[in-house]
Amino acid sequence: MSDTSTVELDCSNIQARREFLKKLRTEVAARHAAGEAGIDICNWYSDQLDELLRLMMGVHLTSSGIVEGAQFSVICVGGNGRRRPAPYSDIDLLLVASARMASSFEPILSAFVRDCWDTGFQLGHSIRTPNDVVQFAKQDVPFATSLVDMRYLMGDRTLFDSVYELVQKKVFRDPVDRFVDACVAARREDWLARGNSVNQLEPDIKRSPGGLRDLHLLRWVAFAQFGDSDPSTLLEHSAIRTQELAALSQADEFLTSLRLDLHCRAGLKQDVLTRDLQLEIVRSRGETNSDKRKAVEIFMQEYFLRTSQVAEIARRVTETEQRPTLFGRLKNVIVSARVPDGLTILDGVLSASDEFAAQMKKTPDTVMDVFEAAAEQQVVLSADLRRIIGKLASRLPAEPSRKSCSQFRTILRSASGLPLTLRAMFETNVLDWLIPAIGEIRCLMQFNHYHSFTVDEHTLKTIDEVVKFVDDDSALGTAYNSVRHKATLHTALILHDIGKGRDGDHSLIGEQIAEDVALRLQTPENKKRMMMFLVRYHLTMPDLAFRRDVTDQALLVDFARLVGAPELLRMLYVLSAADIKAVGPDVWTDWKGELLADLYNRTMLILSGRPINHLERERLQLVREHVRSSIVPVRAPDTDSVVTDIIVEEKEAFPEWIDRQLDALPPFYLMTESPDRIARDLDVIQQLGRDEVKIEGAYDPEMDTVTFRIFAGGDHEANSFHRVAGVLSGLRMDIHSVQTCTTAGSTLIASFLVSDNDFIGKVAEHRIKEVCDTLSDVLTGRTTVDHVFRRSGLFRLTRKVHALAPVDPRVSVDNDCSEHYTVIDVFAQDSPGLLYTLALTLHQHGLSVELARIATNVDQVVDVFYVADQNGCKLESEEKIEELKAAMMQELWDLRRDWESG
Repeated sequence: MSDTSTVELDCSNIQARREFLKKLRTEVAARHAAGEAGIDICNWYSDQLDELLRLMMGVHLTSSGIVEGAQFSVICVGGNGRRRPAPYSDIDLLLVASARMASSFEPILSAFVRDCWDTGFQLGHSIRTPNDVVQFAKQDVPFATSLVDMRYLMGDRTLFDSVYELVQKKVFRDPVDRFVDACVAARREDWLARGNSVNQLEPDIKRSPGGLRDLHLLRWVAFAQFGDSDPSTLLEHSAIRTQELAALSQADEFLTSLRLDLHCRAGLKQDVLTRDLQLEIVRSRGETNSDKRKAVEIFMQEYFLRTSQVAEIARRVTETEQRPTLFGRLKNVIVSARVPDGLTILDGVLSASDEFAAQMKKTPDTVMDVFEAAAEQQVVLSADLRRIIGKLASRLPAEPSRKSCSQFRTILRSASGLPLTLRAMFETNVLDWLIPAIGEIRCLMQFNHYHSFTVDEHTLKTIDEVVKFVDDDSALGTAYNSVRHKATLHTALILHDIGKGRDGDHSLIGEQIAEDVALRLQTPENKKRMMMFLVRYHLTMPDLAFRRDVTDQALLVDFARLVGAPELLRMLYVLSAADIKAVGPDVWTDWKGELLADLYNRTMLILSGRPINHLERERLQLVREHVRSSIVPVRAPDTDSVVTDIIVEEKEAFPEWIDRQLDALPPFYLMTESPDRIARDLDVIQQLGRDEVKIEGAYDPEMDTVTFRIFAGGDHEANSFHRVAGVLSGLRMDIHSVQTCTTAGSTLIASFLVSDNDFIGKVAEHRIKEVCDTLSDVLTGRTTVDHVFRRSGLFRLTRKVHALAPVDPRVSVDNDCSEHYTVIDVFAQDSPGLLYTLALTLHQHGLSVELARIATNVDQVVDVFYVADQNGCKLESEEKIEELKAAMMQELWDLRRDWESG
């Protein structure tokens, strides 16, 4: 590598300084690309910056007539003090001057700061007297921590030494615990602000748990307690083990090098490891594997393994022994008889005596006594106890004993105490001993836009979520509290994604692993079968609830036959909900909860022995009574005759007209709409002429959505669905769900649930009216969908950049899951106009859409259409099915190409 020199640099020339800094950053990138160690690069870069800063400051000192030996000192602090600046980091300096000289430096420092900005880097700076440094450090934790690695740059060396000694005495030793507690408290706030989890899929490599800031925290603690910030000091004082020191050193190099990489790639201060950057890094490493997702997952697994180690060491080392409160001492007296001898509980922390620790070393599987007590008492393990158990994990017997298996089942049966205890077992590797395949998903990333956490973290979060159901007053709470085999349910949750550690269908692989685990844990045969079933079919309920018509009798019977028993249905329902809730923020919605509960309730009716149409018969009778009492025939203004087609032309009594409409309407409409809503719909229909349309729009503040309800007379019904989809897409709406049906008089009733991208918060009434008017104009032929698209400029938006190569579209046709309709599933990349394009294609093939379900996960969609031909029948011809699939696939490929090239 070349060695940039500052000897010839003219620091009075802005352009010369800029060029020099640019060369430095280019050199950093070149050294990194050549494989030089990240820490060495940072040290080299720091040395170059030191010389640049000295020369720049020297220019201003000379012009002001101040000699370098005057009573001032320029001090590098923070990352600059550690000699770890990244190419685009802020440069932190502290200028200390005597009280007499401080005011003289104000204009000098102002000019110096301006020069730094002009040169191209940001300067964190301040002017302080020695006493000011101490006072501010006592009040401001970040400033105090920046002084741990303070380093002399230029000026009066004696003044620097005196400030250093003053800070040691007044800040870091006055008293030590106060400084350490303040550092830990500030860091904990940072952990919580970033989800308190190492395993976030777009981590901040500096501030997220386990990142560089945790390495800094260990330096601060070591410095305060032992007078030396080098982590080896912690080893010398037995705060960490030799292997842990090695892990910290390796993580330091790994994260430092990675941060350099991010800065160089972005050309700015970039500490968040985004999906885009993850993919770039893998590509730059010359990965030959065509499956870039897998390569990214391997890379990120290394990242999470290293940061998990750092986070665990940092949290353990920084846990300080607290004096027990009076309540804590009293509580310990009360509960001490309920924990094994040698274990004590103070203020919610479980500790072990030296004698108990010695016994564990002789008989390692007695660690299960600790976890059993922790779960029962709902307490955490002390840092020392976790460290001891972590060391013993590798010495546990090859197979868990019958007693250990029984203790694990006891732990799994606990509710409130389970989440913390299971995490402690995971962090100490005891869970890997009981379930070896856990090691295969440890820190395993899922490189997609759906999950927010690694597989192991998602798994642990499902346990966090499921135990919350105990206090839930919804169907979920009732189901969870009714589960008799909670240990089996909780084990299935631990195993539900364990197959993702191997290639293939993770549900099928997980089923086999579940069988192996059941044998290892000496699980009874009936519970083994339950576990295997729950793991194998853990995606089935969401798949049916979100993508199928759950009022379809054939579908319900098939699903009920698959599950077979009410207890297994309860467990599958609870597992499904916990799985969805643990995916990430805002993934679970009330809408999803209602769909899942509906499927659960309908299937439970079948499995509990009640008639399958029991709910439908009761509901239909309620609807008939409500509708008959709510609406009356419409009469013309100047006559007593009824003007509806049904009554005028066929002379039928009005109650008979209602019955005929209700008999023609499909079950999913009658079962999902309220009786009052159905009555209002029929009231609209009886007034609607064949050539008329009526549009209603209503905003829901709780869901932040708008529901557009469309009524189209028989003259417009056949062309309505794709037109409505086109208008809503053209007006920048995200369509979440669609329900359509046709009355006995061929009137269309359609409901579109949408989000309006033009509004944040409440959607204005004038906007809803605008959309209703546009829908009416398009449906009645006064304007066209193409005109709406052109007016909205939808396809002129900036081309969307995908972090991953888009998943290839797929179309599948199912003629078995519904008794009356052909079901078409479309998997595709989300893009404007997608639903309109699909609906138009179906219309062009003579198919009517009776029900549509739309699910979107960031930029991936699954659209499901229940369709019938012009005779209201399924699409039976294989030739026509293949023709339809080919046409839809062609449209999907064309749409994606047009959007990506836009």
